[in-house]
Amino acid sequence: MMNSRLPLLSLVALAVLAFAGACGAQETVDAVMGDWQGTWTSDAGAQSPLVAQVFPLGGGKYQANLRKAFDTADAPVAVLHGVVFRGKTLFAGAVAEGPMAGTIWAGTVEGNSLTGGCQGEAKGTFALTKKVRLSPTLGAKPPEGAIVLLDGANMDAWVHPHYVPYIINLRKLLGNENNAVAYLSAAIDAPEARDAVLELGSNDGLKVWLNGEVVLAKNASRGCKPGDDKVNLKLSAGRNELLLKVTQYGGGWSTCARLVSPEGGPVAGLEVEPVANATDPAYEGYLLEWQYSGPYSQAGKDAKALFDVAFPPESGGGEWKNLSKPPLDPGCQWQLVEGGAMEVVAGSGSVVSRHPFQDHKLHVEFRTPYMADARGQGRGNSGVYVQARYEVQVLDSYGLEGLDNECGGIYKIARPLVNMCAPPLQWQTYDITFRAARYDAAGKKTENARITVLHNGVAIHDDLELPDATPGGLSGEMPEPGGLLFQDHGNPVQFRNIWAVEGE
Repeated sequence: MMNSRLPLLSLVALAVLAFAGACGAQETVDAVMGDWQGTWTSDAGAQSPLVAQVFPLGGGKYQANLRKAFDTADAPVAVLHGVVFRGKTLFAGAVAEGPMAGTIWAGTVEGNSLTGGCQGEAKGTFALTKKVRLSPTLGAKPPEGAIVLLDGANMDAWVHPHYVPYIINLRKLLGNENNAVAYLSAAIDAPEARDAVLELGSNDGLKVWLNGEVVLAKNASRGCKPGDDKVNLKLSAGRNELLLKVTQYGGGWSTCARLVSPEGGPVAGLEVEPVANATDPAYEGYLLEWQYSGPYSQAGKDAKALFDVAFPPESGGGEWKNLSKPPLDPGCQWQLVEGGAMEVVAGSGSVVSRHPFQDHKLHVEFRTPYMADARGQGRGNSGVYVQARYEVQVLDSYGLEGLDNECGGIYKIARPLVNMCAPPLQWQTYDITFRAARYDAAGKKTENARITVLHNGVAIHDDLELPDATPGGLSGEMPEPGGLLFQDHGNPVQFRNIWAVEGE
């Protein structure tokens, strides 16, 4: 047990030493993370409010932002870094500028208490306790006449706008693993030797063999666009072996392949094993049934390096499974989880409401996952797209600055007036009032769209003018109504209790 009477500067040195060494991994539910509230007491005995936002940095490390109050855009009084050491979480930090410049801070979390103090230009102590602050609109009931988009019973109100049955979702097959490789194999039987064109798309890198010879090698980070690559093939009479290697950098992981004649039409008479017919008219000649193998990875190597690593399938080995023909209409592929929420299934694609909207008021509840080791756009990323055109960002940016690409931001248009993001795993709310753009009879825009957003009950955008659609939506601006879209960005963000009231 650490001596609680150690001088404050000794505590600082110990915390810094522990921080440099790092300690054990965090649990899924993190007792240190979250809001803390209490008082600061100066050496002269004067007291004033003090709060803290504590969030994990991975590997047992934390950051604590000390502030005078919650829900303001004021700079922190002090920013401390901490680490778990001998059963306690120790924090330390020095302030270089501002009213507290020249002060050295330290603190300790034990149970439900965060206590410590500072030395330097100002001297004193603080004592904080854990505070769970919930949105005042959490659980709000839809009023009479509201359009309920998710009540917890099913996801029938939602569709995948970009679902393409011939795009093979490798994330769904092989799991949410980054920097990995998958292989797909098919045999094409041709009645005679003939020329053909293989049209391909992949997310990300793609290497293709025909009868053991490499016919395409593109090591790239990109989205899966059908026909992005075209390869001229010379099919032999009889059996032709086709092998695809698809690398995954992060985000989506998918591929597609289509055989056409040199003129762009169907290639008659081909048979593809295991079962599928490459010229099935419902699927426009795409290869639909494969064998697949993976995922494959190597410690310390990213997807770019894995592109040239020869895993067992390249020499005829590996364990293989059959992939069946995908359905033409799969329904919503996100999952309905405990509590009636729908959760993003990585790689399944964004979802949009079947019901389109013009002017309306919207209530959405969301929860970001605990991803302590992730950073930036890889940490609890999704988005709420009003009319599927204007995004209010969803991200685990608890305790951060509050930028236009963080939670509540409207990308390249406006940052939130205050960062109201709650800790991950805590349910949050958006209450949005939206006025659609106006157009004249000729289809020319006469007024920009406007939006007001309350995040956890606090206005973060107040009648904000939206000069244009934001990136990542289904379309640019247009007079027609649009649905509510939630983004699949590869993270298991959850949504629940979603309803809207139409009209200004």
